[in-house]
Parts: sequence; structure tokens; C-alpha cells
Amino acid sequence: MLTKAETNNAIVVRLTNVRKHPNADRLKLATVLGTQVVVGLDAVEGQLVVYFDSNLQLLHDYLHCNNLYSNESLNADTTTRGYFGMNGRVKAQRLRGEISNGYVAKIDTLRLPGINPSLVDELNEGDEFTHIGGIEICHKYITVKGAPGSHAGNKCMPCLAENFWRHWETHHLMRETNTIPIGPVRLEEKIHGTSGRTGNLLCCTGKRWWQFWRPAKEYRIVSGTRRVDHIQGHIPEVRRRIEEQVAPKLHQGEELYYEIYGYDIIGKRIQKLSDYGVPAGEFRVLLYRVTITTPDGQCYDLSRKEVDKRAEELGWEKPTVLWEGWYGIQNTPYGGHPEMGAEIADLLHFADRKSALDLNTLREGFVFWFQRPDGSWTCLKHKSAEFLAAESALKDEGGGDVEDAL
Repeated sequence: MLTKAETNNAIVVRLTNVRKHPNADRLKLATVLGTQVVVGLDAVEGQLVVYFDSNLQLLHDYLHCNNLYSNESLNADTTTRGYFGMNGRVKAQRLRGEISNGYVAKIDTLRLPGINPSLVDELNEGDEFTHIGGIEICHKYITVKGAPGSHAGNKCMPCLAENFWRHWETHHLMRETNTIPIGPVRLEEKIHGTSGRTGNLLCCTGKRWWQFWRPAKEYRIVSGTRRVDHIQGHIPEVRRRIEEQVAPKLHQGEELYYEIYGYDIIGKRIQKLSDYGVPAGEFRVLLYRVTITTPDGQCYDLSRKEVDKRAEELGWEKPTVLWEGWYGIQNTPYGGHPEMGAEIADLLHFADRKSALDLNTLREGFVFWFQRPDGSWTCLKHKSAEFLAAESALKDEGGGDVEDAL
């Protein structure tokens, strides 16, 4: 039995594009889910492997039984040394000059005590997991729990707006390609900021039974972070200013989803890796999604073009469009030969460039927006290997993404 999280899982994949490492005789390079990894000399094209990406942390039992600790005293074979630290963090890093984004291992490394061997034998390409047979193999790595901006252990006030929707957990593009229908696609630059939400939503007034003159609900302005339904913790003063600025312009039932980047009011970077050229003490807001919730609780997303227009009306930044077109094969309206649109492999290079907002800033990656058959839009993400390596190096120094705490 496999158990998996909504995102951040190990995945069974096949190695592709296995080739010689240009700077190492005992290593090879391969491609996994559109990203490059360094592999051993015994790696072969099409080999079925388990891939752990650089968001993950490997658990002690897996590291111990496979002799992966760099401190050999922690390994089952104390004469063998691996290259994982005590925390078991999977990294994106350069190995002999080449980016290796994550860790690839043979399927047999999952044969741990307590795991029925038949569960490992039955693994298929595309299977994702954090646990096998109830034994935890990996989970998402969080740099510091309880760090500034974290809400762990804090008592959060309940939000009075029943329909203060949180943005969905954005899945990885290369893991979800089978879910993308033929149709219109839009690639937008992924901004490395901190997320926020503000809405003009129906809230309970908390009226008592005898207060017959008060309505049960009324529209109020509410704001929050990615997971928390109030302004608190990380850059609260910036979030208050955003709410005050946008509140008079919100329609009833409207909710805005945005990224904040640059600096807080005391001149500290909002994200250590990126300021996008914003002057110290200033910040910018980029709108990436807008929903409208009706009084009966039905939620509708604005189209990508409508989001652009709304950003202009609010005086905010709108998403930077890197590419727009058609995905997959489409038939011409009058029959005849099919017309070929872009394939995923044609688009991955858009992640590996400098930011369109600032040429001195590394691009985090892109968001792959596509239209469902019912006309609504949803998205997947793809991150730059160079950005992941920089982020991994920051974690080595004890830093991390403030989003982990929000």
C-alpha cells in the first residue's frame, strides 16, 4: 500500500537521455521529469528508478539501510560512507560543474525492514509515495519550524468569511502532463515572493438571537497569507498597507491572489534570493488570480486576460507572459491535416533564463496555465534547476523560503 501527499512525493520514473558526464569519468548525466540529475556509471537508458526531488527529506531508516549517511557511524555498514547529512535533505547542487536536481536511486533501495517485498515489486512508472506499507520514506523538507513568520503553535483566529478560498497546491508540470487537455496554454513567469489573499466576502456578523435588526452576514474586507486567514506573522505592516490600498476597489464577492516581492518597510528583503530590482524599502504586488464568489457560495475564476485587466485597474503588476499558444494536436475547423501545437519539451527552456522583471535576477521558473474542457483555467509549475540549486545553497546556510512557514 502506497501513501502519498498532495504534493512533494517520491516518484517512480524512467531515466532518459543518459549520457556521459563531461567532467567526471565515474558519473553520468540523465534527465528525469524534464530536469537533469547526476547518476552512477551503471545507469542505463529507460531504467526504472525512484526519484526524490530537491523539496524532500529522506527518513533515517532509508538512509541507514542504504548506507547513505556521510557519517559512516550512522550507516548499517559502518565501513561505507554516503553523501547525505544528518538531516537527510535532498539537494539541487552542482557536481563537478553540472547541475543535479534531486536524487535518483534503484528501486531495490526501497526494500527496507517492515516493508513487504511484494509492494516494492509491484511499483509501476508514475507511482508517487511518501510511505510504503506504512513505513515513511520521505517528506517535504522544512528549513526551520517555528521561525519568524511561522504560525506553528500559534492560535489563529477563525476567519469569519466562510468562502475565503485558499489557492490550490500547485502541482509539478512534469508529473501531471497526462492531465493537460489539448487546447490553449499560457506560460507566465513564476515570481519568488510571498503570497497574499484579500477579498470582499460575506462574513458572519455574530448577531445574537434578539438582534433582529442586524443581518446575519455582511460583506467585509478580509486578508491572509497562503494558509492563514488573517494578517499576522510575516510582513504584517506590508500586508495591512496592501489591504488598505485595495479595499475600496474590490467588488462584492471578489478575492485577489497575489505575490509580494521586494523589501519590507524596514528595508529587509521579503525573499533572500530575489528582489527583482525593487529599491530598498519598497515592494511590488503581482496579481496572478481573481475569483468571484456568489452569495450562494459558487466560486468562479476570471480568465487570464481578465486577470491582466484587473491588475491594470488596481495599479498592480500583471503576470509576465513568456509564451502563449496551443498545446498538442488540434484539427482544423474544416477537416484536413491536423495542426501541431507546442509540446511540453518545447517549452521547458523558458524556465532557464533571467527574470523578465529584472535581468540581474534568476528566474524561478514558470507557471503553466491551461484551459479545462469546461472553459475554466488551472495551472501547474516548473522550476529552474539553477534556481533550485541557489535555493538549496541558501538552505545549507540555514535560510529558506518564507512560504514554508505561511
